[in-house]
Amino acid sequence: MHDNQSLFDAIQIKSSATDAIATRARRQVLAMSLVALAQGVPFYQGADDLLRSKDMDNNAFNSGDWFNKIDFSGTGNNWGIGLPVANQNQAQWPVMQPLLANTALKPSSQEISSATQEFQQFLRIRYSTGLFRMATFAEVQANLSFLNTGPNQIPGLIVMRLDDHGHDYGGGIHHVVVFFNATNAAVTFTNASLQGMNLQLDPLETASSDATLRQSKFERKEGTATIPALTTAVFVDYQE
Repeated sequence: MHDNQSLFDAIQIKSSATDAIATRARRQVLAMSLVALAQGVPFYQGADDLLRSKDMDNNAFNSGDWFNKIDFSGTGNNWGIGLPVANQNQAQWPVMQPLLANTALKPSSQEISSATQEFQQFLRIRYSTGLFRMATFAEVQANLSFLNTGPNQIPGLIVMRLDDHGHDYGGGIHHVVVFFNATNAAVTFTNASLQGMNLQLDPLETASSDATLRQSKFERKEGTATIPALTTAVFVDYQE
């Protein structure tokens, strides 16, 4: 894919100057999770899971392999190899140049590997229950709802709830609540509709190598969840 900047490049240019590369990579994983756990057919630009960079090229159609290549080895991501071609990019060179010259913004092979593993983890979660892959508009309308809405909503937090309403979607899961915390701080969210639910962190996330993610908690008495910064936490309930 050549149109527009890659997800990694868009995050690089939009993040705060003080954000470390680990924070930026975590932001990309969260962005990919939004697509992985949404209804419909997920679509990604090639090698998003490898933190692919085109050095902020806005349209790499005629930029050749130098900017379009993908490093499938996971040892690099093509960041910092030079300013993208002038056509459609020159006006942004003053912004791009200092970013591309900053070696601290180049992800390590470990950060690339972690992003890949977490991306694959979300795909496994997607296929753990058909609640993430409902076949009809009517099913989505009946079984999908959002809780953090209205004038008192917490900015930067999406709370998505899925309920099977007696239909068997597989995996033995009857309820799913997903918290997408896109903010730079932990958030605590309480909703009366969650009180008494036996929500537990998805087993795939419990086994995750992401120690920050594993800090996600749910307290059933009050219906309160605590989600770390830049984290997508998937809670499931096996009870009807």
